[in-house]
Amino acid sequence: MTTIQQHTAAQAAPTLGEARDDLRLDPASAREMVAGAALTDRPPGPVGIEVEGHVHPLGRPDQHPDFAVIARVVDEMASLPHGGRTTVEPGGQVEVSSAVHPDAATAVAATRAEIALVRARLREEGLAWVFLGADPVRPSRRLNPAPRYACMEGWFDAQADSGVDGRTMMCSTAALQVNVEAGRPHEWAARVRRASRLGPMLTALTGTSAHLAGHDTGLVSARQRAWSGMDPLVSGPLDDTDDPVGTWTARALAAPVMHLPDDAGDLRCADADRSFAQWVEHPGDWPAATAGDLRRHLTTLFPPLRLRGFLELRCLDSLPEPWWPAVVTAVVTWLDDERVHPTVDAALAPVAAHWSAATTVGLADPALAAAAVTCLDAALAVVDLPAPDLAALAELRRLAARGTSVGAQVADDLRRRGAGPVLEELSR
Repeated sequence: MTTIQQHTAAQAAPTLGEARDDLRLDPASAREMVAGAALTDRPPGPVGIEVEGHVHPLGRPDQHPDFAVIARVVDEMASLPHGGRTTVEPGGQVEVSSAVHPDAATAVAATRAEIALVRARLREEGLAWVFLGADPVRPSRRLNPAPRYACMEGWFDAQADSGVDGRTMMCSTAALQVNVEAGRPHEWAARVRRASRLGPMLTALTGTSAHLAGHDTGLVSARQRAWSGMDPLVSGPLDDTDDPVGTWTARALAAPVMHLPDDAGDLRCADADRSFAQWVEHPGDWPAATAGDLRRHLTTLFPPLRLRGFLELRCLDSLPEPWWPAVVTAVVTWLDDERVHPTVDAALAPVAAHWSAATTVGLADPALAAAAVTCLDAALAVVDLPAPDLAALAELRRLAARGTSVGAQVADDLRRRGAGPVLEELSR
């Protein structure tokens, strides 16, 4: 085939977004679809936010709620006034995902308003909604009966080395996610590298999950500890690379398959240890892999930075007000404001691989604290925020300079006063 013919064939091949669910894949089409969906040529600026929180009956943080009540509220509030949506996670965590907004300030304002609406509706049903990185009281338990989550639970339970971490991740953790555009193709490598290197510092800065399932873990982020305890191909950080699309494509196709369609068109847990690439090449007794299977497979990958056409930062513990808006503003500034890039890049380079320290001691690690202070100073020098949000960002900087964080204060409060009064305050 000539070069012109090859180019025409490539242009004619459907993208993952265009392909019918039942389109059968071969190795080449699978690679092309993953690569084509990894990063999209869009300039920086627009922002999306996802905020998760744990739900429990008011005054009873040790009890799980009635899932039917959560499902009813989520169904009623699926579409929110500013374009956001409400969903429910495997353990009954409720998430508000914003629409894409033109900038961080608009995204924060819209998400705040939508969170207030959802919180008020949950309280009408006698439910508290708490933004912390892990459920500090209850054991992990799946409440959401969706087949996808049942299959994932079954797959994790079959993993002798990471089953507990997988169940914890699904049912007991909550994250703050910040989504920004990938930028122009010539910016992709630098933007992906910067976002990846933010990971350890952000985990240390936002860690609010020292307590998990009734235990004081002694960690800063039990959430990140659970995520890092799973298969690295599922949840480990991306390799530092000048070819983020190629690296992501190889990683996605090498990752294990968790579930596949059964004969009735439902889902079943994968009954063999196979990567998606192996499924495409040698399906054996499995049905032939399709574009729909590939879409579903990509949703089972949970690295700290996920490529979804845009950059999805998934390495932050959920935080209560006023902290999550301050952190979102800082993250977007670090990623999208060219004025701070030299300072941020220099500060992050020494701590780019400090995942263990970020998870265990957080900003008590001098290198992570220094990086956080430098990056927060850079953000404070350029952001234009309302006074309360500016004060929250400055307080994060003050705490970092002392080698501590908001999460450390929450952990101390839980130790001193117990879960009941602390969670009641955090739910308001």
